[in-house]
Amino acid sequence: MSRLMLTLASSAALAIAALAVHVPSTMAATPTGTPATSTAQTATDAAPGRGGHRKGRGERLVALKNNPVFQTMRNLRELERLYLIDGRAQEIPALYRDVLARTQNPAVRQFAFNRIARNELKPGDADQAIATLRQSLDESLQRLPPQ
Repeated sequence: MSRLMLTLASSAALAIAALAVHVPSTMAATPTGTPATSTAQTATDAAPGRGGHRKGRGERLVALKNNPVFQTMRNLRELERLYLIDGRAQEIPALYRDVLARTQNPAVRQFAFNRIARNELKPGDADQAIATLRQSLDESLQRLPPQ
């Protein structure tokens, strides 16, 4: 137990020392003494939210919850949960196959394929789950842009 604590303490000390060495070097990189920022960081900082500021975590969560794709996936998970509670687990793959027949949205289709495979694997028939995931992979590969 004491060796583990000693190892963790030394790892933490090394991480703190590495941070302390790294921070002054970024401060000296700019003539004004302000920390240097990468172009990726400044690009994300420039994304305007309310009042010209970046969106906070709460605003991002609200935007996500209002997203129709997120709402669809949430409803599907709730339906799946209700099927499980009611003892009708064998009907879950049919639910997701119905979704596949009704939508062409790539995110919803990927979600449905994964849930079908997960539910087909539960009884122990891996072949059916593998076939479903291979079908999903084929569909995903067709959507990839040529390079």
